[in-house]
Amino acid sequence: MRKANFFSVLVVTLLFFSLFSNGIIIIGPLVKIAEAVDISTYQDTNTTINVTVFSNVPIINWYDFRNSTDISKMNDKIDVEEQYKFGINVTSDQNWSDIDYVNISAWFDNGSEANTYNSTLGGNLNMKLQYENTTGIANWTLIWPDDEVGFNDADCIESIIDENTHNLTFIFTPRNQTRYAPAPLGWNTSTGHNDNWSWNFNITVDDDDNFSAYVENEYGVYMYSHITQTTESPSGTGVPGENNIELAPHTNVTTKCNANFTLSTDVANLSDGMGNFIQNTSLSAAGGDLSKTNFSGIGPLYIYGNATAFKNHLINGFANTAEIAYYVNISWGTISGNYSSTVTYTLNGET
Repeated sequence: MRKANFFSVLVVTLLFFSLFSNGIIIIGPLVKIAEAVDISTYQDTNTTINVTVFSNVPIINWYDFRNSTDISKMNDKIDVEEQYKFGINVTSDQNWSDIDYVNISAWFDNGSEANTYNSTLGGNLNMKLQYENTTGIANWTLIWPDDEVGFNDADCIESIIDENTHNLTFIFTPRNQTRYAPAPLGWNTSTGHNDNWSWNFNITVDDDDNFSAYVENEYGVYMYSHITQTTESPSGTGVPGENNIELAPHTNVTTKCNANFTLSTDVANLSDGMGNFIQNTSLSAAGGDLSKTNFSGIGPLYIYGNATAFKNHLINGFANTAEIAYYVNISWGTISGNYSSTVTYTLNGET
């Protein structure tokens, strides 16, 4: 019986393959066949792994140095006596209360990136602004210098983005003696200190756990020069043959220049308007760095610096003031009359 059954199945199977090979497919109760399919890969994405990381270090998300109309002045020159601002966006994962200080240090590099903040100690060469949050109450301060930078803490702005992130805006005005920084003709606009003869700055954020973050960049400063004459023109009287007549009053000349500079005085021949003259070689002057010297007739006298060298820029304070005295010799034969000439003061900054 088992043999008969086996034989029947074998016959049916052979018949199926014979019919299939001839293009005939039989579907019916005689045979039930299942086709197999390879499943080599299957993916499931219904679950996730979650890891939360808190940064111990404060994060400076962005920063900029701008003028009053919000134009960026990084890697660009600024004018003295104009208002500027540093803007910083800072995040602390430990809540804003973890931020203790934001310090902005700026300094004239004097042609070398090896120079650092306050290495020269000059008020016209260095600046430090500070935001303090150690008590939870914002305290804005001009740390340095005393008065060569215009600063009012009420002008500064703190904007709360969320419990971890704030915007800080430091506003200040560089005064007229802020050191001229010509920088290069073409800036290297990448971040960091990479252009000599510029103002370098560093923004550092310190938190309560003694972690810090910082960024660095730079800017330039246009030259500023100005002369203020503070007293009336000097005059005097004398007779032919009288020498070394001191004219009065002395002239106080105040100069403001944010670079190395020279200051000179020059006087043409004095004329009575009638064709008579007192030669300028009869005049002498003293004041500033100039000892009593006669005019040569072919050039000025230098009160500060000389024809080949500049006087060093004033690193502290607002101006140089020189008290200048003039003297005249009246030669024999000089015709009576009132003689006068314009005095020309020339202030030149070193470019």
